[in-house]
Amino acid sequence: MNPSFLALSASGEFLYTVHGDESEVSAFKVDRRTGLLSFINRQGTQGKNPVHLALDPTGRIMVVSNHIGASLAVLPVNADGSLGALTQLVKLEGPIGPHRVEQKQAKPHFNPFDPSGRFVVVPDKGLDRVFTFRFEHGRLAPAAVPFVITRETAGPRHLSFHPSAPFAYVVNELDSTVTAYRVAPETGALAPFQIVSALPQSFIGNSRASELQIDAQGRFLYASNRGCDSIAVFRIDLATGALKF
Repeated sequence: MNPSFLALSASGEFLYTVHGDESEVSAFKVDRRTGLLSFINRQGTQGKNPVHLALDPTGRIMVVSNHIGASLAVLPVNADGSLGALTQLVKLEGPIGPHRVEQKQAKPHFNPFDPSGRFVVVPDKGLDRVFTFRFEHGRLAPAAVPFVITRETAGPRHLSFHPSAPFAYVVNELDSTVTAYRVAPETGALAPFQIVSALPQSFIGNSRASELQIDAQGRFLYASNRGCDSIAVFRIDLATGALKF
């Protein structure tokens, strides 16, 4: 079933996983004494290759990215940890990027909630866009500024919010860069202000960026590279949000 990204409930009582190359998400109960998992149930996401999932701050709603399905699935989470049937399917649309192989359609890859829990932000590798959705009453709707356009063939893949400042960072898979954005707290709008390479100047081969993470204190950002097979480390300027290799 190719379990992929995981999401743990705030209580640590329930664990969820999407199934890459399938069309489903599964729920498990966690024995907090032993760590053993027991299967609860599984629900369809109405899209191929779900690759990421995120719980809203209440733990009652789950959002899933269907990578090949080019959509976001919204599912309720019941009090017993089980997943309810899909309640909303949001299609991502727009002009595809110019990369002939990797950008044949919309390809959402990540859907984190912002720190306030009021917005869901979705990097789309196929469209060279980062979408922002309002999250209200368990449903998604386009934000006032619904997306920001990246460089052509950047292929935005994953995003990380700064834990204490209004900044967000997106790792771009196809050109192995990281883009820094200012985040408007009231609207969720993203404004880019810096782009840096995640590759050393001496690397001349082919590589794809894959993931990024900020440490808990918000001082450092880490971006991983496949091909270069490395992790780039950046210092974050806490005043400006700028990155320094």
